[in-house]
Amino acid sequence: MKKNKNQSDESNNQLGHSIFDGTNDEDLFNDEDTGDYEEDHFERSPVSKKKKHKQKKEKKHRDTDLKPSGSEHKRWDESVSSKKKLFITIGILVGLLVLLIVAWNLYYTSMLNPVSDSTEEVIVEIPEGSTIKDVAKILHDKGLIKNAMIFESYAGRHSRGTKKIQAANYKFSPSLSSVEIFNRMLDGDTYSGVVPVTIPEGKNIKEIAQILEDGHICSATDFINETNKISEYKEKYPILSSVPEDKEGRVPMEGYLYPDTYQLASDSDPSTVVNMMLNRFTEKFDTSMQQKAKDQNKSIDDIVTMASIVELETKLDEDKANVASVFYNRIAANMPLQSDITVDYARGTKTAVLSTEETKIESPYNTYIHTGLPVGPICSPGIKSLQAALEPATTNYYYFVADMSTGKIHFNETLDGHNADVEKYMGDQSN
Repeated sequence: MKKNKNQSDESNNQLGHSIFDGTNDEDLFNDEDTGDYEEDHFERSPVSKKKKHKQKKEKKHRDTDLKPSGSEHKRWDESVSSKKKLFITIGILVGLLVLLIVAWNLYYTSMLNPVSDSTEEVIVEIPEGSTIKDVAKILHDKGLIKNAMIFESYAGRHSRGTKKIQAANYKFSPSLSSVEIFNRMLDGDTYSGVVPVTIPEGKNIKEIAQILEDGHICSATDFINETNKISEYKEKYPILSSVPEDKEGRVPMEGYLYPDTYQLASDSDPSTVVNMMLNRFTEKFDTSMQQKAKDQNKSIDDIVTMASIVELETKLDEDKANVASVFYNRIAANMPLQSDITVDYARGTKTAVLSTEETKIESPYNTYIHTGLPVGPICSPGIKSLQAALEPATTNYYYFVADMSTGKIHFNETLDGHNADVEKYMGDQSN
């Protein structure tokens, strides 16, 4: 049966409503998400569902690839942790280094500060040829600087080109800083006033001359030359009257320059020093001692010569009189003194134990090959040795040997007893 036109239009209208379910065209294409569009409006299509499933699966795989697995995540954490530890360690080390530098600078600076507030001045003698290390030690020993190494370091870093510390006498107080002391020395702020100079007992003229030169009193050569003017000094000092002038090899004024502490000015004339020392000898070897020598029919030169040997042969005062008696007994028996220290003087060097060959040196001072006293004194003796030479002990001793460890002397009347003591107290050194 044919439908009329109106029926046909109505059917078409119903079909349209069935397909779009009341959704107009504008609403359909306003949705920007293509996926939603497919899901909402084509969910009945088998092809669309497969495509959507595939897209979701691919998306899941992409998300999985972007996220680290459990082991990778752990390694990543460990890597970050290691870097943090490294940065922390470096930071700590840098901090410690900074603290160390600060602490060292504080210590360094404190060691350059004054030793004390004392203004008491100390005289410092810097000998010729002294290095900065020597200077630092001298200053430290004098109590003028806190640390010798720091002073040496500062001096090395603050030297002024070729300018050097002058060998001379200086005068500083502990209240001065190391920097002030160094600068004053570098500026040549020397001290030319009177300084105490000690001449120890037992020193010979060459050694005395060196002490004076080191103390910047006078040159060693000028001093020795001055002591050779024995004729001039004899006119002024009668105590030198028994000193022979015609004995070959003799050092003219040896023994008469009395060992003591003298107040001497820098750059003194050598004659000033010689006069001071001869005056002191005359005071010590006074008229009563001179008379004793005369009463024994001995010259002053004999006494001084014997005293100089006793001085160097003894370490203890208690042994001096006995040692003098041994030498006087040997002279009386026409035996050579056989004193090692006279050979040392002849050789110009000191040896603990002489060899047989060394005792054969030809010299008027060698008491192994010449009997009696040597040609003259071998050093400047002190008052104790001078007294022992004037007043020796009364003994029958002809031999003695010193204990090498203590300096105590052991005496004997016989050679056999002496040899036994030599073996006992010198051991292998006697061979």
